Amino acid sequence: MEFKYEPDLLEHMEKHNKRTILVELVQINNSDFEISELHVRFVDQRLKKQFLDKGYRRYETEHGEVLMPRFPLETEETVTFGLKKILFWKQLTYSGIKKLD
Repeated sequence: MEFKYEPDLLEHMEKHNKRTILVELVQINNSDFEISELHVRFVDQRLKKQFLDKGYRRYETEHGEVLMPRFPLETEETVTFGLKKILFWKQLTYSGIKKLD
């Protein structure tokens, strides 16, 4: 598996000294409905250690590292991370990763 970073994201990572990207599955289970989605975000060293202790897999990249859950995800040969700007907020984007249904 190869990880690529879009130029806007690389600039943001350099400017804010971010190196670790976390991919996690967020689940909400209510009595009426259930929602599960992938959530991608930056984490600091403290959170990185917590997720590694939970069994997350660590992938080294040329620009940092990516933490992925131990359960199987559907991934393509190339996973691309980017940065989307919404008004005053910035959000990590991804392609090449899907949760298994």
